[in-house]
Amino acid sequence: MLISVVMAVYNGDHYLQEAIESILNQTYQDFEFIIVNDGSFDNTAEILKDVQDSRVRIIHIPENKGAANALNIGIRKATGKWIAIQDADDISIPTRLEEQAVYIQEHPHLAALGTLKKCFSGNKEIPSKRLRSEEFGNFLISSEHMKAYRFYINPLCHGSVLFSKKIFEEVGGYDTSYRICYDYDLWMRMFEVGEIHKINKKLYQYRIHADSISNKKQLYNEDWVVASNYIKKSVKNERNSGRDPQIIVLGNSQACNEFKEVSMVSNMKVHSYIKTTGSDNSEKIYRLFHENKIDGVVVLEGLQFNTTFQALEDKGMELNKNLFKIWAGYWG
Repeated sequence: MLISVVMAVYNGDHYLQEAIESILNQTYQDFEFIIVNDGSFDNTAEILKDVQDSRVRIIHIPENKGAANALNIGIRKATGKWIAIQDADDISIPTRLEEQAVYIQEHPHLAALGTLKKCFSGNKEIPSKRLRSEEFGNFLISSEHMKAYRFYINPLCHGSVLFSKKIFEEVGGYDTSYRICYDYDLWMRMFEVGEIHKINKKLYQYRIHADSISNKKQLYNEDWVVASNYIKKSVKNERNSGRDPQIIVLGNSQACNEFKEVSMVSNMKVHSYIKTTGSDNSEKIYRLFHENKIDGVVVLEGLQFNTTFQALEDKGMELNKNLFKIWAGYWG
């Protein structure tokens, strides 16, 4: 079998039927559909019991242990060479699997293949400006563009992605230590071993609602933890140094304060934080870099730091080697 669709669901009865039907009604029909009930205690089990389709396999986990764990279990049971992810509250456009199947048959070497996403409101009406902002990652389309911006932002909508089961297993599957950004961490590892493409069409509808897991208050920003972990790795490889990389972080006060929490989780060694835009910042930073007192710079994106960033590039520091940007566009 070419494709196995895998879904994890936890207390998702409100939108589950719609999500399931969006897969069963695909124009491409030759797939298996593995749904993992991750310890739900709502009506999820009853909805799954009523699904009458020979392509569907249900796995019930008695205790909720998180989506990454549930997906790992489902993928281990999958027989397809390619795994399509479907989130339990989203909708796949009817031609999604067909278009992805055609694409991977033409590009069999790929590690993963995503699509653009269309955001829409869930349990209450979401302002159109917010919906547009949630589609921000759509600007990353080409493989080269996604790889270049991989530290900046998660380049793929998880539920839109089809990936090689073989490569998934080679890189170790989903890391269950992440509650939310296990997909971002997976793409980072896949970028290291293969190409990731994206179909330039909105083939996936991503539901935005008030109780979405990504909108719940977090102790720290998991996206930034993922980016920080791979920035450390990139810098260490580039500098070929035995020590843990020393990093200077530029950002406004609010962003820097949040990054302090992130650095403790990711064990990133921060030499210092720069929250002002002094004209001599680039000279001081480059001198420290040249003297091997720091190994890299992370800019928590803000227009006020563009001049410093450009000056460091002009002095010879290189993007994604020792000079990095992380999206902090929600900061004022």
